[in-house]
Amino acid sequence: MSLSQRMMRMSESQTVALNSTLARLRREGKDVVALGAGEPDFDTPGHIKEAGIAAIEQGYTKYTPAEGSVELREAISQWLLEEYKVQYKTQEIVVTCGAKYAVFQAVLAVCDPGDEVLLPKPYWVSYPEMIQLADAVMRPIDPADRNHLKITPEELERAITPKTRLLILNSPSNPSGAVYSPEELAGLVRVIQKSGIYVLADEIYDKIVFTREGFASMTQFPEIRDQLLLVNGVSKSYAMTGWRIGYLAAPEAIAQAVKKYQGHTTSNPTSISQKAAVAAMTGPKDFIADMHKAFLARRDYVHRRLTTIPHLPCLLPEGAFYAFPDVSFYYGREKNGQRISDSTSLCQYLLETHGVAIVPGIAFGMDTHVRLSFATSMAELERALDRIEQGLSSLG
Repeated sequence: MSLSQRMMRMSESQTVALNSTLARLRREGKDVVALGAGEPDFDTPGHIKEAGIAAIEQGYTKYTPAEGSVELREAISQWLLEEYKVQYKTQEIVVTCGAKYAVFQAVLAVCDPGDEVLLPKPYWVSYPEMIQLADAVMRPIDPADRNHLKITPEELERAITPKTRLLILNSPSNPSGAVYSPEELAGLVRVIQKSGIYVLADEIYDKIVFTREGFASMTQFPEIRDQLLLVNGVSKSYAMTGWRIGYLAAPEAIAQAVKKYQGHTTSNPTSISQKAAVAAMTGPKDFIADMHKAFLARRDYVHRRLTTIPHLPCLLPEGAFYAFPDVSFYYGREKNGQRISDSTSLCQYLLETHGVAIVPGIAFGMDTHVRLSFATSMAELERALDRIEQGLSSLG
């Protein structure tokens, strides 16, 4: 007996694999500082937890509609109206088991086998696997601008072929922290509208933005409303990663197709988490500013420490909570019989020799880089950066 070809083609998430390695090393008693986390280190705010507890105590523990409760979809609709002045009907919104599942189902909803999906580098680790699970074809776009790691309208236009069905655009970006400005998005929108392709806008980090002009959403371009698949959720902005609530807002036909698929897979997102998400989206949000202030201080510290290390260029992250330095200068070097030839071997060297865990850039389609998360305390960041600096300096 053998696995299906679909499963055999799929690679394990390198961020999930890193967490498994970390757990093993810690069980062995090794001191490791981990900068691989893709989640806020803050606790879910009290009023949100209380809403989840109340849901349990009040017996809100049964199935909900497959597309999510009317209450939560109305809250999402109202939030989109208040935040971006855009109106989505509840039947255009599907609540999902995390934003990750919203992305996957959206890809399935619009892509047939052989359709091409454009994916700018660097990209989040799960996008390629979702594309291949849909039997579509990934077409990466490698940005020429290595200082900002964003694609241009010209690069997008050159990448589009008659087989192109979908563009996935993640802003703020995991892993680079790049954020597209309104003007940059407008240029891409002109190409998207003209070509007629769909665009999946993954805006899960929309509340963690450090630019002076703030966040620009793809919802601000009504000319591509019928081409836009908007993905967001509560995981990052509300420190609710474990609650697993995301959503898709899309043209009604697509939303209803996703609802149908979800009804045969997860049935519905957890009822208790949905109640908590309602509290998150309709309740007080002062904690977001506090969390943002902490992330900004950490961002500045991490970027300053990284850029003082010789030959380590790094984009100043404009959003999310990751830094993505270019470590390729250190390739071809050897230390204690361990040769550094790529991002994987460099990360392995830093983990085994200096006790700091970061994620290889190859997982994000850019082997010249590595990803560091600053979603941890300043004390841990100081320890980690000391170790990274020592490890790279020892390579010469």
